[in-house]
Amino acid sequence: MSADLIITNGNVLTMDAARPRAEAIAILAGRIVKVGRARDLVALKGRKTKIIDAGGKTVLPGFIEGHMHIVPGSFELSMLNVEGLNGLEAISTAVRRYAAAHPGGSLIVGNQLSYVAFDNGRAATRHDLDACLPDRPLIMYAPDHHTAWANTKALELGGILQGRNLTPGHEIVMGGDGLATGELREPLAIEPVVAFATDYGRARAALEGHEVDPHPDDATFEADLAVVRKGLAHLAQHGVTSFQNMDGNIYTMQLLHALEQRGELTARAVVPFHFKPFMGLAALERARLMTAAYKSEMLRSGAVKMFMDGVVDSGTAVML
Repeated sequence: MSADLIITNGNVLTMDAARPRAEAIAILAGRIVKVGRARDLVALKGRKTKIIDAGGKTVLPGFIEGHMHIVPGSFELSMLNVEGLNGLEAISTAVRRYAAAHPGGSLIVGNQLSYVAFDNGRAATRHDLDACLPDRPLIMYAPDHHTAWANTKALELGGILQGRNLTPGHEIVMGGDGLATGELREPLAIEPVVAFATDYGRARAALEGHEVDPHPDDATFEADLAVVRKGLAHLAQHGVTSFQNMDGNIYTMQLLHALEQRGELTARAVVPFHFKPFMGLAALERARLMTAAYKSEMLRSGAVKMFMDGVVDSGTAVML
């Protein structure tokens, strides 16, 4: 028996208390068949065995990510990101730089805006975002994506500058002047604006439990596959080899299945159906379809995520 791959000269962390360290690993048909000293694995080396010299570096088992949003997260890798930025000057600089690199009048969707990004600890308003970008629609998500802040152009685009009555748990925050402040709490408040972000809108569908309608044409599907490939590459760079997705719909499964068929699904994925409070029980038929259609070693469903409330930061969480 010859191994397909031997990783040698490494500091291998085995996660086995009886022998926590090793020098080498042998892999055959996608399975670890031997762990031990380098000289113990020599017999498994064949003519076609690939040898990787770890150069004394640490070798870890793959990480399992327990809270993933693979499709929207993949899209967001190339979107405006203001993580760690605070204050008008820093945020405005990042926004304008991104806008200059992506010219036109379309909606800009940004991410990772802190709840306390302005004036020593307050949340953004539409006026702050107007100062960042006055002549183009802009919406910025909080890190948790339960809240977003929009400038005046974006609120006008979504038809919600004067507010709108929503179901409990979702809110367009209104100011004393009778106009929206720019703070949008939970999906039903955010969707009127984000609906104008065509590509990201397809990614958001999984977060909200919707299907993409109409179904993308072949060219769009291939473009979305390219985006998800980049997301999977990002996971691989960080050692993630399996993930539990925290959103899901049939379109997500179609994308991942297409990559699996092409040998490009580089992490095992468990994808639930995303059941939201506004759905009737008939929606669970989609969960059944997902479970029946996808049950390979690399991709399966078999779970339902039930989304019930929001987050403490914005006061949308149910407190007992």
